Amino acid sequence: MSARRTALALLLALALTLSGCGREGAEPTPAPSPSPSQGAEPSAAVTPPPQEGRAFTLPLDPAGGWDPYAGSRSGNMSLAPLLYESLFELDSAFAWSPLLAQGATVSEDGLVWTVTLRAGVTFSNGQALDSGSAAQAIEAARGPGSVYAARLAAVRSVAAPDEATLTFTLAAPNARFPALLDFPIALTDGAGTWGTGPYVLQGDRLTARSDWWRGLSLPLEEIPLLEAGDGEALVTAFNEGRLSLAAGDPTGSDALGYAGSYQSWEYPTSNLLYLGFQCARGPGRSAGFRRGVSLALDRQALVSQVLGGHATAAALPVPAASALYDQAQAAAQTLTGDLASAAQALDQAGYPAGEDGARLSGRAVALVVNSDNVYKARLAQAVADTLGQLGLTVQVRTLSWEAYKTALEEGDFDLYLGECRLTGDLDPSPFLTRDSGLCYGGFSDGALTQALWAARQSGEWTDFYDRWAQQVPLAAICFKNAQLLTQWGQVEGADPTQGNLFHRLENWKIG
Repeated sequence: MSARRTALALLLALALTLSGCGREGAEPTPAPSPSPSQGAEPSAAVTPPPQEGRAFTLPLDPAGGWDPYAGSRSGNMSLAPLLYESLFELDSAFAWSPLLAQGATVSEDGLVWTVTLRAGVTFSNGQALDSGSAAQAIEAARGPGSVYAARLAAVRSVAAPDEATLTFTLAAPNARFPALLDFPIALTDGAGTWGTGPYVLQGDRLTARSDWWRGLSLPLEEIPLLEAGDGEALVTAFNEGRLSLAAGDPTGSDALGYAGSYQSWEYPTSNLLYLGFQCARGPGRSAGFRRGVSLALDRQALVSQVLGGHATAAALPVPAASALYDQAQAAAQTLTGDLASAAQALDQAGYPAGEDGARLSGRAVALVVNSDNVYKARLAQAVADTLGQLGLTVQVRTLSWEAYKTALEEGDFDLYLGECRLTGDLDPSPFLTRDSGLCYGGFSDGALTQALWAARQSGEWTDFYDRWAQQVPLAAICFKNAQLLTQWGQVEGADPTQGNLFHRLENWKIG
C-alpha cells in the first residue's frame, strides 16, 4: 500500500478490475487475451482547496442495470462487493478463502467438488441463501451472454443434493477450482436483484443492512450515490472532489487524467506482460533461442525504468505474489538478466555470433507491439535494445490495435509484446492450447501439456515449471499493479484486491 500526493494519468476502471482483453462485455477477470491499451503521460498536479465535511460518495450509472452477469457490464458494478458476495474470495496473494461457502472438498479423481454453504445467510430481500438459490445464480453465471461463462466453461454440471450443499462436476481436474468461484451470487425476482452483501440499494444511496449475516461494524450507515455518465464525467467528478473513489491502471488502457490531491493504494493483479514467440518458423522454432531471449531480459530494470515500478517482475507465468510462484526456478531464469548465459544458449541453439557480432546473418527479428500504449512501446524498444547487445537485430513494428490483432492472428511476427489476464486459478493452459485464441505462435509440446494437467490435478507445479524453463513457450516479464484512488485524507485502512476495491471495508476509517 502507498499513500501519497501524486498526479498520474490513469485509467478510470471503476468496474473493480482491469479488462485486459478488449472484448465488449468481458468479465472483471476474463480468460487471457491480448490487451488494447492507451497510455498517457503524467499530468501536472493541481491541488484543490480543502473540502471539510465531505460525504463519502460513489458513482451511479443512471442508465445501467444491476445484473452482475450481464454481458454488457454497467458502471454500477463498481459497487458489486458492497451488494453481492461470492462463495469464495481471493486475497492479494490470489489465495482463496470461504465467504458464503463454509468449505469445499474434492473427489479422489479431482472431477467433483462439493461446496458446503454457510448457515444463517440471507439476501437483502430477506430470503435465505440455500443451495437452490445459489445454484440458480451459478447457472445464470454459466449462461449465454454471462461475463463469467468463459471461466466456468469446464463445469459440466451443478447440482444441489440438499439445502446446504452444491456439487460441481468438471470436465478436467483443477486443484484451484474454488478460486474461480469468486463471482457475485445474486438473486433476481420480479422486484429486483438482491445480494447478501453489507449494503442494499435504496434509491440514490446505499444503506447498511441491519441483518447482514457477518454482523461486522461498517464505517458508514449510508453512502450517497452521484449520477455520473461517461469516463470523462467520472474523472471530472473525482478531480473536483465530488466522488470519493476511483481506480486506475497507471500503465494501461484508455488512460484518463486524474489531477489533484489524493491517495493511492497499489495492489497486484494477474495481468501478465510477456514476450511471445513465433514457434512455427524462424528462430523461435528453437527452444534454445527462446531460452536465450528470456535469459537476456532484465525484468527488474524493465519494471523500474519503463513501467515506473507499477508492476512486479516475474520469470514464470504466475504472479510473484502467489504461493504458486517458484522462487528457486524464477531465480534460475533470472530477474536481472544474464547476457553471458543468454549468449551461451544462443550459441548452443545454432545461432553463434559472426565476426561482425551478428547472429542471424543480417536477418532482422520482427517484434510487434500495440502502438496505442506509450509504456508498451517503450517496453518493446527496451527489449530490442537488450537483444541488440546479443547480436540480434530487432525491428520494432508499432501497430494500431486492429493491425496488431491481425498480425498476431496471421502469425506475422517473430516476437510480440502481449498482455493478458489470468483467471483466478492462475491457469496458463491457453498459452499451450491451439484453439484457445491465445496460442498465436503455434507452440506445441505434449510433455509440457501433460505436466500442466498433472499440476492442475495435484497442485504440485515443480515439474511443470522445470519443463517450462526448458521450452519457454513465452517469456514472462512482469505482472502489473493497479491502484485505488481516494480523496486525500478521506480514507484510512484501505486494502484493495483485484476483485474487490472494498476488501475488508470494516477496517476502513472514513474522514
